[in-house]
Amino acid sequence: MIKINRQSMVAVGLLGFISLTSEVKAVTLFATQTGMDCTACHIQHIERLNKFGRKFLASGMTISQKFTDPNSNGSDINAGVMFKSIYEKTDNKPSESGKVKDTTVTNDGILSVPRTAALYVGGRVTENFGTLVNLSYKSQNDNSISGKMVYAQEIEDGYMGLAAYSTADFGPFSGMEIYNSGLYKPFRTFDIRRLSNALQATEIGTGSSTGLQAYYDKDGALADGDHIFATVGMYAQGQDNVQMELTSNLLPFARLAYEYPVGSYNLILGGFAISGGDTVSDGSSLSIKRKTYGMDFMVEGYIGDKSATLTMSKVFKNEVTYTGIGAGTSKDLDNIDNEAFSVGGEVNLMPGFGVKLAYLTMNDLYGYPTKKSHINVKDLDNAITVGMDYSFKYYLPMKLSIEHSWAKPSKSIVEDYRDFLISFNMLF
Repeated sequence: MIKINRQSMVAVGLLGFISLTSEVKAVTLFATQTGMDCTACHIQHIERLNKFGRKFLASGMTISQKFTDPNSNGSDINAGVMFKSIYEKTDNKPSESGKVKDTTVTNDGILSVPRTAALYVGGRVTENFGTLVNLSYKSQNDNSISGKMVYAQEIEDGYMGLAAYSTADFGPFSGMEIYNSGLYKPFRTFDIRRLSNALQATEIGTGSSTGLQAYYDKDGALADGDHIFATVGMYAQGQDNVQMELTSNLLPFARLAYEYPVGSYNLILGGFAISGGDTVSDGSSLSIKRKTYGMDFMVEGYIGDKSATLTMSKVFKNEVTYTGIGAGTSKDLDNIDNEAFSVGGEVNLMPGFGVKLAYLTMNDLYGYPTKKSHINVKDLDNAITVGMDYSFKYYLPMKLSIEHSWAKPSKSIVEDYRDFLISFNMLF
């Protein structure tokens, strides 16, 4: 992590050309497996999925070009590497007391090269099993390992299966979530996620989780051309027993989404819920209780000949309560009570180049009784985020994003603040 001044921003514009002299012509693991270009699975820009990409994920990542070879073995495991570099400059972001401190802002800008470096290994293990393991280096957080194993059984026009997973920061729906709402952290539109996406701002679609979920994914479920995706499961909020006993803190969750084509548009309406757990006495083992539910709506299609997407998310309730020994001793164990709404979209003006816009409002309902200095700085009358994405391939798939957010806090004593971010992704 390197602090830089305003003049050094010029260097950020060169990030996209750092590797252009490379002669390495490797491709990412799933492109190798399917024999297709990245655009076969991704809508507009990596990492969000299109209809075929959702089918590939629902198959348990078992679709392989080796299917055409009757003499091939049952596995098709490949590896890929992702580097993500970020320049970020935040002006006047408040601390918990609402005051701006030098330690909480990046007025001079921070350039992280890389911010994240990840090794992915996975693909088809057998005809019905697929796997993905992610080893990540992070310049501003702890290094991590995440992984999942999916059993998928093909049915008429779809799949049903079971996913076991453990993730460091991708959230409780990491085992099998196929839509671009942000309920699964990677499938979002903006890198400035907490000011653009309700499911990320409320911390529903992020965080460490270990769980097991069953799913059902089918075309033509109720009518010609429609699609239904349903999943239920249990998860624990963590990857080990250091902060809480995982086996005694399992939370049930469910997700349902329905797609229906209208003309050249694909409409997707979904809902989700997490509910369970207990409150305990101060001297008991740490326990979690949660009540979370919301809806999302997506539109995929074309405006003229330009591909476009629209996503709306509403969090009606997101209440997380920790009780027992250790409750509130770290940021990960702080109680939460919030609600939020966001709407955002992106239009591809030309192949590989898109512009995007998002609006977010958030209400932090928690009273912070043990933190008298806290004045609900998370409350936002609104946050507006604009940006552009440019995806291209020069030896390797790459993506350059530029984003800017303007946040207006609900409290009049908290100043408005801004966030500017440039990210550059390289896939090997």
